[in-house]
Amino acid sequence: MSTVIALIVACAQAAACAGLGAAALTALGLRGRVGRTEALPVAFVLGMGVLGFLVFPLGVIGALGAWPLGLLLVAGIAGCTVLRLPSRPAPPTHAGGWLVLLTVVAVLGFGAIVALAPPTDADTLAYHFALPRQFLQDNAIEFVPRAIDGAAPLLVQMTYLPVLRLGGEQALTLWTWLTSLGVAALLYALARRHLDRGWSLAIAAVFLTAPAVIYGGGSGQVEVRNCGFVLLAAYGLSRAVDEDAPRFALLAGAGAGFFAATKYLGLLFVAACGPSLLLRRGGVRLAIAFGLAVAVVGHQWYAWNAWHIGDPVFPMLWDWLGRPGDGLWTAAHQRHFLDHLSDAELAVPRILWWLLAYPIEATLDGPPIFASGRTGLGPYLWLLVPFALWSAWRFRHRLVVSPLHHWLALALLFYALWFFTGSSQRVRHLLPVLPLALVFVTVAAERLANAVRARAALVLALALTLSVQTAGAGVFASAPARFVFSNESREAYLLRTVARFEPVPWINANLGADSRLLVTERQILYYLDVPYFSAPWDLQALIDLLPGHADPVRFLSQAKALGITHLLVWPPEPGDPSGLSETITALGNAGCLDLVRTFTVRKARSRTLPGLGASTKTRLLYRLDYARCPSRGPA
Repeated sequence: MSTVIALIVACAQAAACAGLGAAALTALGLRGRVGRTEALPVAFVLGMGVLGFLVFPLGVIGALGAWPLGLLLVAGIAGCTVLRLPSRPAPPTHAGGWLVLLTVVAVLGFGAIVALAPPTDADTLAYHFALPRQFLQDNAIEFVPRAIDGAAPLLVQMTYLPVLRLGGEQALTLWTWLTSLGVAALLYALARRHLDRGWSLAIAAVFLTAPAVIYGGGSGQVEVRNCGFVLLAAYGLSRAVDEDAPRFALLAGAGAGFFAATKYLGLLFVAACGPSLLLRRGGVRLAIAFGLAVAVVGHQWYAWNAWHIGDPVFPMLWDWLGRPGDGLWTAAHQRHFLDHLSDAELAVPRILWWLLAYPIEATLDGPPIFASGRTGLGPYLWLLVPFALWSAWRFRHRLVVSPLHHWLALALLFYALWFFTGSSQRVRHLLPVLPLALVFVTVAAERLANAVRARAALVLALALTLSVQTAGAGVFASAPARFVFSNESREAYLLRTVARFEPVPWINANLGADSRLLVTERQILYYLDVPYFSAPWDLQALIDLLPGHADPVRFLSQAKALGITHLLVWPPEPGDPSGLSETITALGNAGCLDLVRTFTVRKARSRTLPGLGASTKTRLLYRLDYARCPSRGPA
């Protein structure tokens, strides 16, 4: 489909979200109580969650065709009739404001370039985009018994289905870009309740240029979208508590519930909201309204998991709620998963010292698992924290009556729960609460700067942040820019930017719909046009590849049950952490495998900086010959 059609579809879905959100605000009786400045972005983010919620039942009943999804968008657009539009914004009145505005425009341009190129992020290609594409091919949502990236909350990914069905891949990438802008607009609008236009726009610019946002905003990753749900929840919660308004508690519950329906970490955010509601007179009534909204909008994917595998938060409670006899997961896989989580995803101990030191370590020189180099939160918070702490002490009598103290409490409680519950210590998982911290520290620092005449230091911190982060955004956009502004083919671009992509073109051209490929490379799934089964050795049990579990007879039985005809695997090699090498060797010795093709595959050390070089390896494509294999299996 053409870029024009893709843009029309993406914009139509954005309008549908605004309409669905406006209708939801009207149903909650909040249409006239939400300020005109924040009405549109609040409606958009709320509607984004509503759209994901409504697509789910269509997927369950197998109605993911163009007509049902198109009619859903049309119904959403009709809701725009009750949308309150903001007044036209005034232009900046000083040079600093114009520079910030130009920064925003530049970042929007970089984001558009990324959106016009094919997706290349590994997580996006492994499941954020791959699962929606698979659901559309099946015309229904299917349960995927794969830990972390299969049986997980997928509310935001449901919003990918209409644009992908109606506008194709480019509509999908444009949609993710538009959602990032919608979240930034909500951040700006809510900051305007406490700051002038210039500083509110500056916060939005800092957010849009943060490394984690540049990295994930234009991809299928959900953290940036979850920022919008967190802002929605924080806004609703602060107004609910300050005005004793259960209707705003319902709005807060919707935001928190949408976060929980998108990522398990949202459950921690729901818990973080509790004290702000309960630790006040009459808070039980607000907490009930909040909890009701969370349950209504957030239950779908947890019920889906519980129905299919027993554990609503699979695999975290599988030891107690799982069904070992169904073969979807085993006790051995559960032990390995929990061991891997503690060994590979937790780089520092969960003690008070590291609770305080983690942000410093992650910013300056964190372990690789933090991934803070390319997906960090940027220097702005650290540059302003001294001002904010001084301000909090100087104006401490105002802090407890400021509506922003709820935002600070939410961010700190979420951080503490995230740290002590043993969640993965990747710094990007903290991105959803970054907007809360940005607004709080900026308001605190700005109040102090006005009182002690230190605005120049604050402006310098902002200028340093935006200059460094905008340059980073430009560098990040350089690889897709080469594709967008040149005659480079799609295949050449993907070979350059997607790790070990080389087998995909040949497989798509030579294997048919009657084949089914077992794949161990997660980052190529989205681009496969043939039926496949993703078999990460540590995240699924339907094909048992755990170390020490090599059993070729069982492998053949499991592969035959799944209809596997071909295997795309790495060659048997010493030190293989899985049981795959031993299994492939035994199958080959028994005559069960026909080597179809050998591929030399390439993985660049950096998609953004190709000059850093690349590593090469070998991948083997086998045909699995059940007829030639001994009936008792290989020895």
